[in-house]
Amino acid sequence: MPKIVTLAGASCLMALLMAAPAPAGSLTLAGKERWLTIASTKDKDTAIAIAGLYSTERAKVVTTQSGFFAIVLGPYKEGSIEAIRKAHQEIGELPKDALLSRGDKYIEKIYEELPWDEQRVLATYEVNKPVQFSGDGITYVVSMKGDEDNPGPTTATAEKDGKLLFSFTTPTDYSMFGSDAGLIKLDPTANGPQLVFTRFTGGAHCCTQAWIATSPQGGSGWTLVDAGVFDGGGYSYEDADGDGTLELFRVDNDFLYAFDSYAGSFAPIRISHLRGNRLVDISNDPAMHSRLVRDLAAMEFSAKVDPSLWSTNGFLAGWVAAKQRLGQGEEAWQTALENLDPKSDFGPQICTSGQDLENCPAENLEAVPVAKALAQFLSERDYGDLPAVARALLD
Repeated sequence: MPKIVTLAGASCLMALLMAAPAPAGSLTLAGKERWLTIASTKDKDTAIAIAGLYSTERAKVVTTQSGFFAIVLGPYKEGSIEAIRKAHQEIGELPKDALLSRGDKYIEKIYEELPWDEQRVLATYEVNKPVQFSGDGITYVVSMKGDEDNPGPTTATAEKDGKLLFSFTTPTDYSMFGSDAGLIKLDPTANGPQLVFTRFTGGAHCCTQAWIATSPQGGSGWTLVDAGVFDGGGYSYEDADGDGTLELFRVDNDFLYAFDSYAGSFAPIRISHLRGNRLVDISNDPAMHSRLVRDLAAMEFSAKVDPSLWSTNGFLAGWVAAKQRLGQGEEAWQTALENLDPKSDFGPQICTSGQDLENCPAENLEAVPVAKALAQFLSERDYGDLPAVARALLD
């Protein structure tokens, strides 16, 4: 099991509590209230990534007198970690070295993870419950026809001074649920903001279809961009590079079921931006580096809380991809080769009789060795160059 060098263990957490006296304006609590400190790190991006795993508890990142960033939950009045677990069952799993603190060595809150519903930039619309937005003298309306049992298509329109600028209608085979819309700025070169609207396809683990109505600079009018169909809620939106426009974030759906079950799969993030009428993948753009660091840090903290992940193929596949994309593939592959489970039922197969897989007799199906399968999988995707140890698997 690799050592996670970006996270501080219990000794570092204790050091936070043994530093010099707190200055004025610290986060010291009074009475029975205590912060639940779950981790500390010297790296701000790592701290924010860990906080993101505890959005239901509005995790906070605070500066400390020792120079670390501490990730804290609360404050709570329960008096013990076990009592906090019982009173706040939505808190999720905690690391074994979590501890309670009055916070007398904590200085300033620099980040707070908001619950998912407060992070949303899109609003929900339903049958007979349209949403409306206004900007630059334009009125946008997104509505759904039909009824709750038989929801019809979505129609998105825009008018200015009584003139219809566009009217787009989706197909009808979608669920009523998971239908969102919003007026947001995705393309700095476009004429005004973009109208984003979504529909849920239905199904146990799938999927959200997104569309973007935009008026590209130099274009003759409005165009509808098919933004794709992706797992769960589809995209999240964030101004990752601080340029005043939002990027589109999603998990890489290729990893789901590829090496483990849906629940056991870990998928790295993919980041896109809109330019004109095209979505461009910018995951490997230098401006996105800190977000890739956060993505990796969140995976590694999950494995700190649940060390058994280091022996699961779904976690190792996503983790190796995240490490490889950051130029850390050599060390990641060494760990993967020591821990990948060669007997897993998940992973690609070949047909020894040369037929297509869907027509292959069961007795002729043969699993591709998992390490070779992962090397092939990553070589076909934009996750950086394979290190020598992985390339050798393909020879």
